Amino acid sequence: MTHSRVAGWFVAVGLAAAAACGPPPRPRPPADPWQKVSLADAPVDLYLYPDPIERYAPDDRGAYVVRVPDGPERRAALEAVGASDDITGEDGFVVRLDAASRDAVAARPGVTGVVILQPADRRSLLVDRTTELPEVRIDLFRDASVAEIAAVSAWVVARGGRVLWRGRAALRARMPREALAEAARLSPVRWIE
Repeated sequence: MTHSRVAGWFVAVGLAAAAACGPPPRPRPPADPWQKVSLADAPVDLYLYPDPIERYAPDDRGAYVVRVPDGPERRAALEAVGASDDITGEDGFVVRLDAASRDAVAARPGVTGVVILQPADRRSLLVDRTTELPEVRIDLFRDASVAEIAAVSAWVVARGGRVLWRGRAALRARMPREALAEAARLSPVRWIE
C-alpha cells in the first residue's frame, strides 16, 4: 500500500467510526453549586451553599445586601424594598429575596446595588478556641419560619452539636468548631457568634 492509500484508509475508518457513534455528546450543564440537605428530624430541607456563594437555588430566598446611598430619598427606597434595620457596612441593608424580587429590587430607583451576602459576612471572627464544642448563638433571618428553625436545629445535632435554647429567630448551641463556617453557608442563617 502506498502512503496516500494508507492515509485514505485511516480517514475512511475514522469517518465510519464517527458516523457509527452518532452525533457528539451534548455538553453537560454545570452542576448546581449548592447542596440540598434533607434530615430525618427536619420538617423542611435546607440549602448548603459553597463559599463564596455565586447564586442561590431558584426556589430559595437568598440573602442580599441592598445598597442605598444617603439622602432624603433613602427612607423611601428602604421602605420600598422591605429593608429592616439589619445593616452591613456603611450603606448596605440585608434583605432576603427570591430571584424575581431580587431583580425588581435592583431595578428600583434609589438602589445602587444588590449583592449576595457571603458566608464570611455571616459569622463572627471571635470563636472560643479553648473547647472543642464552643457555645454559639445562631441568628436566623427575621422571616425564618418555625420549620426552618427546626431544620437548623436538626442540622446542628446531625453535625455533632447540641441545641441549648431555641427562640423565634435564633438558637444557642454547642457545636464543633469546624461546623461553624459550614453553618454560615445554610440558607436561613444570618449570623453566628
